[in-house]
Amino acid sequence: MESKKHYKLYKSGKQWKTLAITAAVAVAGVVSLNNVTANADVTSSAVATVAVAQTSSASSVVLESSTSAVATSSTSEASAAASSAVVSSSASSSVTSATSSVVDAASASTVASSADTAATSATSSSEVSVTSASSEVSTVSDSSSVATSTTSLTSQSTESATSDSADSSATSTQDSSVTSAEVVTREVAAVATSSTKNGWVSENGTYTYYTNGKVASGENYSYLPSISGTGYNWYLVKDGVALSGVQKWYGSYYYFDPTTYLKLDHQDYVKSQWGDWYMVGSDGIVQSGVQKWYGKYYYFDPVTYLKLDHQDYVKSQWGLWYMVGSDGIVQSGVQKWYGKYYYFDPVTYLKLDHQDYVKSQWGDWYMVGSDGIVQSGLVQWYGHYYYFNPVTYLKATNTTFSYNGISLTADNTGIITGTTTSSQFLLKIYQATLDGWKEYGVLPSVTAAQAILESGWGQSALATEANNLFGIKGSYNGQYVIMSTAEYGSGGYYYVNAEFRKYPSFYESVVDHGYFLYSNSRYSNLLHQTSYATVTSLLQSDGYATSPKYASSLNNVITTYGLQSWDTAAGV
Repeated sequence: MESKKHYKLYKSGKQWKTLAITAAVAVAGVVSLNNVTANADVTSSAVATVAVAQTSSASSVVLESSTSAVATSSTSEASAAASSAVVSSSASSSVTSATSSVVDAASASTVASSADTAATSATSSSEVSVTSASSEVSTVSDSSSVATSTTSLTSQSTESATSDSADSSATSTQDSSVTSAEVVTREVAAVATSSTKNGWVSENGTYTYYTNGKVASGENYSYLPSISGTGYNWYLVKDGVALSGVQKWYGSYYYFDPTTYLKLDHQDYVKSQWGDWYMVGSDGIVQSGVQKWYGKYYYFDPVTYLKLDHQDYVKSQWGLWYMVGSDGIVQSGVQKWYGKYYYFDPVTYLKLDHQDYVKSQWGDWYMVGSDGIVQSGLVQWYGHYYYFNPVTYLKATNTTFSYNGISLTADNTGIITGTTTSSQFLLKIYQATLDGWKEYGVLPSVTAAQAILESGWGQSALATEANNLFGIKGSYNGQYVIMSTAEYGSGGYYYVNAEFRKYPSFYESVVDHGYFLYSNSRYSNLLHQTSYATVTSLLQSDGYATSPKYASSLNNVITTYGLQSWDTAAGV
């Protein structure tokens, strides 16, 4: 009875100790996995390893116990203690092996997973392993009961001490495994953090701005840390890449320095990324129109923004017109343009808009008309006539010559006078006939012929007393003279007293003649006609004169004195 009681106590004690060892191994695996971050798939493999290790431990117990049962039928306290030590040693070895497997699996799975999922899987697997181990221990106990009838309290104490030693060993291994896993985790995290791009990164020959490994999409003008590393600056960035050279932004073109990537902050003539040159202002904007650069003015095409490479008369950004040379420089002085010479003021660079006698850029003097064109031929200036050579455009001095049927002479100052009475008269009315054509469309040759025929070369009483060359009746600015005049009627010529216009000079008389024809509708058919024969015929048919030979008389004067050249001089 006493022997059976001891046997039951031994059997119960051994079962409890075996279960305790197995549970300790399982708990160590769970705790290790709870402190390691692992991928779910990898964790399953680690748990499987734990289960195998625990089963191996249980099998070791069975083998050792079975051997002991066959060899010995009765065991002393020393023999029991030795057997217990063997079991304890094998269990401890198995725990160490299992713990090592867990550490290896946990280290391998540290890269990326959920710790909660890993812990749940490990716990489930451990429970299965404990059940399996308990079954094995039961078998061992049954075999031992056949071979051994008694077990001393000393054996139980030894087994308890062995179990405590195994628990302590498993706990120590667990702590070591957790520490190793934490170190690996921190190292992996450090590597991942150091590889994340932030700020400016030099790559592919330019700079890219990153924020936590990402770049902002689109094109933006952004205030960012300076590429040079000091302070902040504005950069034009497209998909994170800093742009340089000529770039379009909100309808304007800007230039960004290819070294600093900053917008240009001073005027400069720069080379673009595609090789063309552009003028950039102090605001960084690519300029067009007229721009001053190193003391000269240049013109840049408003479409291409390139400097003009051919001569042209161009409109500036403020609406004024300038002559630009083939070097892109705005010109001044005398310049040739489409077969004529123009004068551009050296201060304003504008074409001259009034008559003047000017000095050219090479020192010679030229007469310029109100249209800005350098003049040639006979020109009136401050009450005198001057002659300018049609080849050199220079003023003639100390010479005698014939011009458009007029015999003339020039003194040492260039003032022109007629060499004969008729030449002097023609000289006085010459400019007035040209102006009459420009203002009213009356042909110069016909006006001159009428003045000669009706005033007797300016010698008639009306011409000498009132400067009235054409016998126009009425008053001029309230001025008139009363003269006796012959009229032609059905009975022939007869004389009447009438009011006639009085003029300050022959010039006003000639110009007013043009206005007289212009303002009377019956003469509108002869205005701007270019054939003198047509105009003289229309004058007679329109009733300008009563003489039936008036047209033929005018034609004869025109051909005799070569007055057709006056029409040419007027640009007819």
